[in-house]
Amino acid sequence: MKISEILKEKATISFEVFPPKNKEGDISSIYDTIEELSKLSPDFISVTYGAGGSTKGRTVEIASAIKKNYGIESVAHLSCITSTKEDVLAECQKLKEADIDNILALRGDYPADAVDFHTENLDFHYASELNEFIHKNFPEQFCLSGACYPETHMEASCFQDDLAALKKKVDAGAQYLITQIFFDNHYYYRLVKEARKIGIQVPILAGIMPVTNAKSLLRTAKMCGCSIPYQLSTMLETYYNYPEAMKEIGINYAAHQMIDLITNGVDGIHIYTMNKPEIANRIFSSIPTVLKELNHD
Repeated sequence: MKISEILKEKATISFEVFPPKNKEGDISSIYDTIEELSKLSPDFISVTYGAGGSTKGRTVEIASAIKKNYGIESVAHLSCITSTKEDVLAECQKLKEADIDNILALRGDYPADAVDFHTENLDFHYASELNEFIHKNFPEQFCLSGACYPETHMEASCFQDDLAALKKKVDAGAQYLITQIFFDNHYYYRLVKEARKIGIQVPILAGIMPVTNAKSLLRTAKMCGCSIPYQLSTMLETYYNYPEAMKEIGINYAAHQMIDLITNGVDGIHIYTMNKPEIANRIFSSIPTVLKELNHD
């Protein structure tokens, strides 16, 4: 089933997982993660794109298992910055054959260590081009979606330019959007408000990451270009060297974000689980009644 059809009926709760990375290429641990997440009855689970190394090509396998073995809709990530048109055609054909209906189309990051990487030789420069290509070659086959940035993409010159690029992505076929992580909900509300003003009417799902480790919180914020609100920053400074306290803070802060988002009519919440189902479970256990209110159960 296409996620766009689910979103017509309800606000969604969903998770993101990634193919485990190890020298042996063993991804079996992901199925323990999915088994635990499935108990929380998500509307869908997305699988990041194993673009290189031992996890390359495992996205389709995992997405297929989520749908066939667990009865949960899956979304396969597909990034294009290092892909040729032939690569994308082959990957989409695999997804079609695996009965996967949903693709999160992404540009992806530039390779950090690619000496001979020249942007002028690329088949794809933007996610909007990937959307157009998939739509042209697999018309009506997939529900396409895209990423967006509440605090502006780090390569964008300003928020308005970033919004214009987002409009191109939607016009090229993205039927819903998922935000990059943020810790201040006001940035999400601004994004939705300004997106609606320029004609972006597709659902915008809020991406939430429960960060339970002080070092990883700082690293993630820097990598994603998101700010740390004063309240969270103060907690971070106070409990930096107390890992159990930081875990509680991360879980409760994410729960608080979700309560506020649900109260204000969010289109959906997408949780970046980092393959830690116990964290998602603790969040769900802390706000069960609020989560029911998301869909007026």
